[in-house]
Amino acid sequence: MFLCFALPAAALGGAEVYRWVDAEGQVHYSDRPGEGADRVVLDIMPPSSSPAAAGSTPGRTPSKVGNETAPGYAALTIQAPGQDETLWNIEGQLDVAVAPQPALQAGHTIQLLLDGQTAAELEPGATRTRLSDVYRGQHTLQARIRDEFGTTLKQSDPVTFYVQQGTQQRTNPLVNPPPPVARPRIRP
Repeated sequence: MFLCFALPAAALGGAEVYRWVDAEGQVHYSDRPGEGADRVVLDIMPPSSSPAAAGSTPGRTPSKVGNETAPGYAALTIQAPGQDETLWNIEGQLDVAVAPQPALQAGHTIQLLLDGQTAAELEPGATRTRLSDVYRGQHTLQARIRDEFGTTLKQSDPVTFYVQQGTQQRTNPLVNPPPPVARPRIRP
């Protein structure tokens, strides 16, 4: 029973815990001292193999730069297409450029989501690509930096853009014959 109450207190990072027994013999624990309460010293340390002690998830190693743990990313922005940009006649081919700050670290990749669906996984270190099959209409693009384990480290704000296709009037000679061409008359 002691552990049921002591563990939440230990999770608070060394909070003081007090124990007392009431008139019916019931044992109580609290973070506030009461009449007849004794201070309980909790000396609970996580095992050395636990994630809290190791600073990482089991089976995973944090990204490193030399002997130092790599710093996080301050920003990830989409440079192209621009916010609320209208793109004309792109024939389904969308050029995308992203800018991570600082630059991508070794083993980290960019994942692109178009309209909420994964559209591309760029090669490690790449920050530019061309997406196919992006047609007329409103679209939303978002980028994510992912580590070698697939964990998202940073996500960009979504960018909304529009694709327009100019129309070309095509005539069917059987339905819409071309206008007649005036020909000079030759007199005999």
